[in-house]
Amino acid sequence: MPHRPALAIVLATALFGAGGVAALPSQRPVGMAPILTSSPLALARCLWAALPATTRARLVASGPSIDDIGKAISNMNPALMQLAQSQCPRATNQTESAAKDAWAGTVMTNWAEGELNARYHVTPTALGQAWSRVPPATRRRIAAGFDETPEAVRGNVGAFAADLGLADPPALDLLSAWAIAQLKLAALN
Repeated sequence: MPHRPALAIVLATALFGAGGVAALPSQRPVGMAPILTSSPLALARCLWAALPATTRARLVASGPSIDDIGKAISNMNPALMQLAQSQCPRATNQTESAAKDAWAGTVMTNWAEGELNARYHVTPTALGQAWSRVPPATRRRIAAGFDETPEAVRGNVGAFAADLGLADPPALDLLSAWAIAQLKLAALN
């Protein structure tokens, strides 16, 4: 199997490297929406909801690999993100980094949930229920996977995957991405 870059590198490149597609609202031109107090997670959810439904659907259905969602984001029209940004509060200089993490986690959550549901019939409710049974020590091992290759992370989600009836590598990769996103989002609260 060919070596794949660590999940952290792929996500960072996919979400922030492609022509500024995921540039956050603090970088908007003067005259756009004012800076409002909003949590990074609330900002990320606002941006996701403000994207056109067809764009969200394309991102969610982009394919089962990290590379697929990365390409979909890279190919997204920057004007769509600017439109979403114009409808949401802006990140402040103090919250910009956390807002980027929240955006990445929000995109990863929606993408992984969509792919797991479409390909493996695992609903977001089932994911949440199975996740609630994952012990803290296992969650810490999964969180460490953000800096590992997808292949290295699969073992950390084994019991979680078995609880959902998932066993093939693409399903484990999706589940890993979802779990890591949940841990990143939880750290922001």
